[in-house]
Amino acid sequence: MSNAFLFLASYAINAAWQIPLLGTVGWGLSRLVKSTGPELQHKIWVAALILATLTPATPIFQRYFTHQAATALANVPRSPMFAPVAVHQVSLAGAEVVLPPVAIYLVCGLYSAALLFFSLRLCWTIRCTAALVRNAEPTSIEPDYLAMWETSKKTFGVREALLRHSHDIPGPVTAGFRHQVLLLPATFLAEHSQREFLAVAGHECAHIRRNDFRKNVFYEAAALLTAFHPVTWFMKSQIAQTREMICDRIAAEGLLDRRSYGQSLLQLASKMPTAPPPLVFHTMAMFDTNVLERRVMSLMTSIPRVGRIRRYLLAAAAILLLSLCAGVNGWFTQSVAAKTSNPSTQSDSADKKAQKAGPDLDCTYYDKGVPHPGTCGFDPKDKTKYRCYLNADLTKSQMQIGCQSKVLKAMGEKK
Repeated sequence: MSNAFLFLASYAINAAWQIPLLGTVGWGLSRLVKSTGPELQHKIWVAALILATLTPATPIFQRYFTHQAATALANVPRSPMFAPVAVHQVSLAGAEVVLPPVAIYLVCGLYSAALLFFSLRLCWTIRCTAALVRNAEPTSIEPDYLAMWETSKKTFGVREALLRHSHDIPGPVTAGFRHQVLLLPATFLAEHSQREFLAVAGHECAHIRRNDFRKNVFYEAAALLTAFHPVTWFMKSQIAQTREMICDRIAAEGLLDRRSYGQSLLQLASKMPTAPPPLVFHTMAMFDTNVLERRVMSLMTSIPRVGRIRRYLLAAAAILLLSLCAGVNGWFTQSVAAKTSNPSTQSDSADKKAQKAGPDLDCTYYDKGVPHPGTCGFDPKDKTKYRCYLNADLTKSQMQIGCQSKVLKAMGEKK
């Protein structure tokens, strides 16, 4: 069976049990640092998502690095008493899960179908998002709104951000690959107050300053390999929720006080249409996560001041614990092997072939560190000495201790 099928099945099977463990550890760490604010929680969930993607691939990494090490050893000149390492004999490290070939093909088929589905969905949503930004129209706004928009861009250092309107969105969103764009519904300015517009501008400018749109696309692409798992969906939802809470705090502290910003959030949410949008885009929308109550409570909760050094230490400790958990999971990762039809029959046939081939007298003759094929035998002058004779030139030989056991074994089989 091809190694590609074995690697694919191994990744899917290991991901099934490793992702919940990493998700549980991430949830526990997120709860422990909740009092420090959403920033550290966000970093923990991002790290958990990336580690959940990499950890199930441990057998592939082991195979690659073991193969590289074996290749390097094989190219190093050896002394005569050591035999070279055969690269093709290197196997996957760790225990193996032996499955029938039918089961391996079934796992690979289901996993490949899920991977194809989520990949096509990601490509489709990115395409729709690009079309949404491309078809958006410039917005003509009153001087008061324009002044608030310019103030928001200046406050958050995003002077190149653009303001557009679209008929295809239910609420304000941020998108754009090359240029970041704030998109408003076509009737937004007519239906909302200046304070609500300022809250929207501040929140979306915070997304633009943090480069959240491009990060979100990267997270979606990185999680494609584990997108079939419900725990991955949970991790991505936690990333989105903590990201919105971070931008709420940035907007409230930069433009409005927390109470005014919280009231604006509630007013904006009450005016949002209840019907879902016709398409789902990878945009930064204010009300995509449906956790308005949690966002307002987090905004109103005072966070104790945490020094920069302590914050870095907490972040480093949390990431270290997550990495240790991923390392333990990787240690117990099992590769997949195909079940043979009749092992005893195969071993008997292999023994018969070995017997027909005759005794094993092969050895390696080294000429200035370069290995050459040779044959073990006696020294004609002193039969108590065993030598390795060069096959290309039997007049050349060298003492090798390993030849003694092979010659004696061959003599026993002959008798």
